[in-house]
Amino acid sequence: MEKRKKGRGLSAGIAVEASYVMAMVILALAVLIKGAYGQCGRITRVMNLHCAVQMRRSQEEPQEKSWPWGYVSIESGRVKGYMRSGDWEKQITVPFHEPEETLRKLTIPEEMGGRQ
Repeated sequence: MEKRKKGRGLSAGIAVEASYVMAMVILALAVLIKGAYGQCGRITRVMNLHCAVQMRRSQEEPQEKSWPWGYVSIESGRVKGYMRSGDWEKQITVPFHEPEETLRKLTIPEEMGGRQ
């Protein structure tokens, strides 16, 4: 009978259990990474929607812009942006930007004799 050397390795049962644990860890990491990419895509689409709404807000032509996941339009003096991503929706409604109105409001204190 041969003598077994100390510190030679692990028994086969521990190696099999370790392979199950590694499979679970890799599966969990894959699910987390997939969720992170989904969230990143959603946030990117929302940022694109905000950008499109702000660009449409400063333009005066009543043109609608649309994508497969949403649209931006001008309705009754307001800019409306809508987006749908799976079961998640985002809607942005802002007043139309009128620089003339802002300048007029800035000159009111000067006309009344006040100082800024």
